[in-house]
Amino acid sequence: MDIYWIADKKKCGPSNVPDVLSRVQMGELTPDSKGWHAGCDRWMPLRELPALADFLKEDTPPVEQEELPPVPEEAQDADTQELPSGAVRVYLPSPATRMLARFVDMALFVALMFGVIYVREIPFIPSLLPSGPIVWIAFIALEAGLIHFLGTTPGKAMLGIQVRPVGGEPMTLGRAFARSCWVFLSGMGMMISVLPVFMMGYSWWVLRSRGITMWDMRCGTLPLQLQPTTLLRQLMALAVIFACLHMTAHCMQPWIPAFIEAVEQQSPEAGQTLRSLMPHSIADEQKNNS
Repeated sequence: MDIYWIADKKKCGPSNVPDVLSRVQMGELTPDSKGWHAGCDRWMPLRELPALADFLKEDTPPVEQEELPPVPEEAQDADTQELPSGAVRVYLPSPATRMLARFVDMALFVALMFGVIYVREIPFIPSLLPSGPIVWIAFIALEAGLIHFLGTTPGKAMLGIQVRPVGGEPMTLGRAFARSCWVFLSGMGMMISVLPVFMMGYSWWVLRSRGITMWDMRCGTLPLQLQPTTLLRQLMALAVIFACLHMTAHCMQPWIPAFIEAVEQQSPEAGQTLRSLMPHSIADEQKNNS
């Protein structure tokens, strides 16, 4: 949704919801700054705009200001207002950057989990496979703790992203946990079958069309790009994902024979196909053990 606003007696915009909220958080705008978007018949304080009201609620009444004429279809003049002293200009991460950071976090978690399983020689447990939702409970708790204490995660930090509550409120553990849960439900599809693919695609569409994800809108949070996402950062993120996948595949090798047997019990044809795709070293080891 395109939002216009008044700054230094100039019409500025358009921009999306997260960008306007970040301007308020950084001090460029206030909740009482005049704004407008489609569906409004006049200029009104930003905190009264339907698109922003849930984020900019305040107990104090709005400051009465002179009513302005309806904004034209295309606003003129760029925003030239300088930031207050001590403020830092921040930007919003692109959907691709956010998704890459999410993949880094997921890859690191799976690699860490199977590294522990490999070192501890834990026998095959079907519920600990990454394709099941149970194993991701620990991921939710870990992510919530990192966002609460650090405001970021390894993947987000690598790409220069921090998560902050809208309005400068503290990031409580409850808010961070709620956000992680909503990401797991509406962004990761609870890792059930093909649901993650569908939900990731839908979340991408919502972010591109509305400028904010479902979980950030519900929890009143906003990811901010504090450092530019350079090509080097992107290559480092891809390298970490590749390394984690390689490590996970190595650590899962002791589980492969038991995994194939479990698949064969459900579908002998699928089990035979998997067995034919096994590396010869694993197949020989399984044959010797039997």
